[in-house]
Amino acid sequence: MSASPHPPHDDPAAGTRPPGPGLLPPGFADRRPLHRWVQAGLFVLVGINGLDGARVVLRGPGLGFGDQDYELLLLAVEACTIVVLALRPSWTWVPLVALLALLLPLENPGSYVVLVPLLLAFAAYAAALPGLGLALAAVLVWQVAWSTGVSAVGPRFLWSYVPLTLVLTLPGLVLRSLSAQRERDRAELAAAEESTGRALEQQRLELARELHDIIAHDLTVIAMQARSGAYAEDPAAMRETLGVVGDSSRAALRDLRRLLQVMRSGQDEGAAGEVEGAVAADPRSDLEDVAEALAEVGVPVRTRCEGPLARIPDSVRPTVRRVLREAATNVMKHAPGTTSCVLSVVVDGTDVHVEVGNTAGERTGPRFPASGFGLTGLRERVHLLGGRLSAGPTAEGWRVRASIPLTAAAV
Repeated sequence: MSASPHPPHDDPAAGTRPPGPGLLPPGFADRRPLHRWVQAGLFVLVGINGLDGARVVLRGPGLGFGDQDYELLLLAVEACTIVVLALRPSWTWVPLVALLALLLPLENPGSYVVLVPLLLAFAAYAAALPGLGLALAAVLVWQVAWSTGVSAVGPRFLWSYVPLTLVLTLPGLVLRSLSAQRERDRAELAAAEESTGRALEQQRLELARELHDIIAHDLTVIAMQARSGAYAEDPAAMRETLGVVGDSSRAALRDLRRLLQVMRSGQDEGAAGEVEGAVAADPRSDLEDVAEALAEVGVPVRTRCEGPLARIPDSVRPTVRRVLREAATNVMKHAPGTTSCVLSVVVDGTDVHVEVGNTAGERTGPRFPASGFGLTGLRERVHLLGGRLSAGPTAEGWRVRASIPLTAAAV
């Protein structure tokens, strides 16, 4: 007997799927349909036994249980019991009670003394626990009543009938327990695979954000410096520009190497965040670095840094750095003719506010392509920390503003 590959249908006798009692696995009390080959075998049994029994009753000497009508009724109820066992195991007790009622007046039930416990053995695996309890109680009560009141040999065999019945139910109960444990293991494995899939997807998104930040910021600075260096006529200015290009290239290579180390070592998001947090440990230094990068490409910058920056949690500092860098990168790429830019990091009683605003100016030079992932990635970072991010045009130009709670924890 094995569990069917199809999910069980609603079963009134199964109740509301109570948890397995004690040490039994969850789902032990639920019904579990018989395998289709077992069902087929029971149907074959019904057909062969019914046809042969009907032939003996109608043509032959009969079954020895009484008149013809009684024996045909007995065969019909027996067939009904087996069919119900195959299709709706939890309701086997209903026709079984009727079968036992027909057998009770017989001094010698013949093969039914063995057939009934065998049917109960199948029910021990497949029927819901309430239905199994009713079937087992009906058989035990019948055995006591028949042995003490009707049997030709009296109650001397009662102590063999009852243990035999209980022993025959034991394999079904063991298989039921193993099947329930297997289902539980499969559910736990599926949940673990789903959790792993979500973690891998989150890690993939985090690595994609990291890669975008590296490419967008450092390569934008390199492109802007290379473009300005191409028009420089002063050798000193050209050397300074090439120095900035070299510094930005080394910074990009360093960040890419760090990202590859995270990917190769199999570190999770938390480990990656720790590495990034160590790099972005000082919001004031990050603000100055971004301002210097903007100034080097010719964007006038004003900075504002207020409040107790030491209160910014380590889990928030990398996001502060990313907001500053992404917004500044967008200024370089999409507003190269801007007349001024304001960078601010302000800490109040509950939040840290990061703002990058620029005024609009006349565009000069080529346009840089926009990926569309930068602000999306920033929103995801800020929302994970319980904060808010807004980005859009203002009367003067464009502004990006993020507010993140100081109590935010790493996710």
